[in-house]
Amino acid sequence: MKPGAAESSRILRQSGGAFPVQGKARFCLSGPDCPRYLNGQLTIDIYRLQPGQARRALLLSAKGRLCAPIQIWSEGTGFIIETEESLLEETTARLERYIISDDVMISRPVDDPPVYHVFGAAIPEAVLQINRIGISGYDCIVPPAGIPAADSSGVDLLRIENGVPRWGSELTADTLPQEAGLDRSSVDFDKGCYVGQEVVSRLRSVGRVNRLLHRFSGTLPLPLDLPVSLISKDDPRRVAGTLTSAACDFELAQTLALGYLNREFVDARHFLAADAAGTVIGELEKRPV
Repeated sequence: MKPGAAESSRILRQSGGAFPVQGKARFCLSGPDCPRYLNGQLTIDIYRLQPGQARRALLLSAKGRLCAPIQIWSEGTGFIIETEESLLEETTARLERYIISDDVMISRPVDDPPVYHVFGAAIPEAVLQINRIGISGYDCIVPPAGIPAADSSGVDLLRIENGVPRWGSELTADTLPQEAGLDRSSVDFDKGCYVGQEVVSRLRSVGRVNRLLHRFSGTLPLPLDLPVSLISKDDPRRVAGTLTSAACDFELAQTLALGYLNREFVDARHFLAADAAGTVIGELEKRPV
């Protein structure tokens, strides 16, 4: 067991922590037509944004699949959008494509200093409230004294524990919002039209997608060469889904994981994990939603 890891996990769960925000990129949208324009592009109602609070939203293709997961907040008379650094050019190009006669300007922030995220602690006034790993938190330039530092493995463990999907692992350009549960956190169904809305609304009415994201716990050798196949323990001949993220919970001495289950297996509870050669490498139990 990694020395001190169990205690570190316990402290982060009970007292919160802080970590540098990395792998993200931000840009600004401004102009008199900006709110109306963004409302026709994003899955949330821009007019419901509260000052000092960020919200998750999605930028979708016309077929309802994911172009980019974003965080958005108002700043002055404009808006700041944050997305994955690897998606910056694609996201800005996608937004620019739909600016036709709208008076909207897209630019990079003049001042974009390093940012720290604090979670699980009291939220002071005059900060940006933002939820990054499924726990209430806020961003700041310098984390307050006395807040435990969370390393990348600790952050990933909490993300997985709270069922927060990540781009490149659970989320790709083929993902539908309902598959990853993003309809619960990143979609306002009672707003006006936006790109991809027809598909998202139809899936909500039908209530069926081919796979669903779930949380798991069990025993697996880490690190893993992901993705890993999930096999039904009741029917080992059939592949039930795919494991997309895994982390060691030293406090509970088990593996926590995220993965997709094919629709016909969502009611099953126990699964085997198999590597690319088909060798069983561990057992997992589906955790409650």
